[in-house]
Amino acid sequence: MLFLLLARFYLREEQIQKGRYPLQFGLTIAVLIGVLISFSLQGYALYSIVFSTLFQLLNYCFIYRFFKDTRDQPKDAVSLRFVKAGLWLGLLSTLLPYGIGVASAKGLAGTEVYDSLVYTFMHLQYNGWFLFVAIGLFFKLLETNAVPYHTQHATRFYWLFTLAVIPAICLSLLGMSFSGFITVPSYFAAFAQILGLVFFLTAMPSTLISWVKKKGVWFATTFAVFFLSFCLKTILQTFSVLPYFNSLAFDNKPILLAYLHLSLIGVVSFLIITLMVELKYLIQSAISQLGSLLLFLGFVSTELLLVAQGLGNANLLTLSLGSASMALGILLLLVSPSSEKLHQ
Repeated sequence: MLFLLLARFYLREEQIQKGRYPLQFGLTIAVLIGVLISFSLQGYALYSIVFSTLFQLLNYCFIYRFFKDTRDQPKDAVSLRFVKAGLWLGLLSTLLPYGIGVASAKGLAGTEVYDSLVYTFMHLQYNGWFLFVAIGLFFKLLETNAVPYHTQHATRFYWLFTLAVIPAICLSLLGMSFSGFITVPSYFAAFAQILGLVFFLTAMPSTLISWVKKKGVWFATTFAVFFLSFCLKTILQTFSVLPYFNSLAFDNKPILLAYLHLSLIGVVSFLIITLMVELKYLIQSAISQLGSLLLFLGFVSTELLLVAQGLGNANLLTLSLGSASMALGILLLLVSPSSEKLHQ
């Protein structure tokens, strides 16, 4: 969906056809199905490695074409800066699975070396390319609608987050035995990110809330979930540098899952839905709105229940109901009426 939205917001129709983006998109979906089936049946083995490698090659093709097709666009645009940084981070992240495969082949699975590679890969994915591209698309949404954010503060936000993203890998490794050696970059990353969040908030125009309200309740709700999730996610990641929160983050699986859900569902997925509503890819109907409502209720309830479970105060049944609500919500969105633009 991020690839689809990047093509829609940044490329002209003739560029999309000349660059064969529809073919790339179709092949990517086919390969992803192969990834899903092969990993489900055999884990990290021959066929899953083949499909994963094909997926990465398709990513390289997309990144190459996208950089080539956006050369004539303003290089100082905040949105495009975030998007391109995100794609570079995505490119960097693709090197890690090769290291993970080598480590697994050498019998290092379950060791700190193996786990460090996995955590680094995950960080570069959800705090790197997913987050940066999502934030870039957020600013592109503002630019497209002529919402006048503070460019200088937004640029400072970009530089602080960009400078922090590699040192922030250390925040994902503070539960390791060598954590004493990565304290300084961890504190630097935490400080840069929280300062960046301040510049992000001060970059927002005073008219933002009124503009969002004019878009309607559906748009406003998904937008608010994205915006608040991003702020909360950044604050929580900053707190992870503190010993108490560090132990919660690394020794408590439900708390870790709650954070991952906040990052991937709250930030990325709800921004995608916001953009789909904006582009009329999702058409307002009883089915689509019910789907969004169930997804929202499922997301909020599972977040609260995962935190409660991490603190010893939740049961599996209620958590399953929240997950079922999200699954049903997504299903309703899939079968709801959609714009012809999406099919094209």
